[in-house]
Amino acid sequence: MRRVLIIAYYFPPMGLSGVQRVAKFARYLPHHGWHPLVLTVKPGGYFAYDQTLLAEVEAAGVSIYRTASLDPTRLFRKRRPVPLPSESVRKRWHRLNSWLFVPDNKIGWLPPAVWTGRHLLQQHAVDVIFASAPPATSLLVGALLHRWSGRPLVLDFRDDWLDNPRQLYPTRWHRRLHARLEQWTFRQAACILTINSYLQRALQQRIPAGGPPVHVIPHGFDPADFENVPAEPRSDQKLRLLYSGVFYDAQQPDAFLRALAQWLAQYPEARPYIEAVFVGLVPPHTPALIDQLGLQDIVTLRGYCSHQETIAALKAADVLWLTVGEQPGAAGITTSKLFEYLGTRKPILALIPDGVGREILLEYGAAYLAPPHEVSAIVQTVHRLYEDWRSGRLPVGRVSVVSRYDRQQLAGHLARLLEATLQSAAICTGT
Repeated sequence: MRRVLIIAYYFPPMGLSGVQRVAKFARYLPHHGWHPLVLTVKPGGYFAYDQTLLAEVEAAGVSIYRTASLDPTRLFRKRRPVPLPSESVRKRWHRLNSWLFVPDNKIGWLPPAVWTGRHLLQQHAVDVIFASAPPATSLLVGALLHRWSGRPLVLDFRDDWLDNPRQLYPTRWHRRLHARLEQWTFRQAACILTINSYLQRALQQRIPAGGPPVHVIPHGFDPADFENVPAEPRSDQKLRLLYSGVFYDAQQPDAFLRALAQWLAQYPEARPYIEAVFVGLVPPHTPALIDQLGLQDIVTLRGYCSHQETIAALKAADVLWLTVGEQPGAAGITTSKLFEYLGTRKPILALIPDGVGREILLEYGAAYLAPPHEVSAIVQTVHRLYEDWRSGRLPVGRVSVVSRYDRQQLAGHLARLLEATLQSAAICTGT
């Protein structure tokens, strides 16, 4: 069996969606002839823990190697869930980090990760190195290990690096340094992966002629999650709208909540027959906004739930909703929750601008779409889906579209790409 060294700062037992892609790759690569060795950090103070995800990859026989890290987010946190900061605190912290740490505040992981990675490469016959970002520090670790070992390197961009709208550059010097680091990692790579065609084009424009090819392997969902987890029991006869995950930046619940309140003011007779459930971490201001809008009897905030509990909640809901706010780069945002939603084949209320995500939803065939910040348009869309629910006409997602995003099949795509990368490297070196 081939071996791949996977470098991933974000990995279970950390919860939230950022760990899903790599964790599922690690789980299913052995089905396709590749044994993963995962290099990650020791558990620290995360916003959420999910031991079920860790148990899943351990049961698949994945070898996990953990190191210490000197990044500031870990030095002052004990190993327990920590509260989500307010948006103002998060922005101040983000600005400070942008000044002090390049490429990100995980740079303190680089020395122990490279040290441990070198020992792993000495002890195991690793065929390919695979590094996934964010954080960009993971890419630097992968590039340094490639330089030391000569093993071919595959870089996985779950988000953009240089032109990421969340990336702040306090000075032109900071941006130039990021650009040079990104270009250096490009030069070390045998090939590059990303999650959609928008990011593929963005990366191709920055890679010099003769550089590594850029391939797309999208986010996905795991059918086994849905097969093995029953829907949570329900005895009510309400239309349940459910959101799962975290809100950040322009992705906020405010427009949805205001639209829901306006719709209920227009159609008060519907109040006993609708509810909105949030599974995950909401912004600190959200409970006060719910009270202000008089939605206490409509909205339920469950807080963070394990992945299995989230799947059970998704299966019990009638309509799933998501939002991608108007912001630079919004056209290229395809959140991982979108693909988990697709796996249910349930209707999706998407407050989303034009872009790759909207195109996927149009193909899906069971989406109710509205601009993310136009409350009046959201009111009309909520009313339309309510009427469809009341008359039993809620649509079901197309199997032909959903099947493209099966995590097991996507791991097979990655396995074939790793094999092609290995063969190409062997030809180049004459071995």
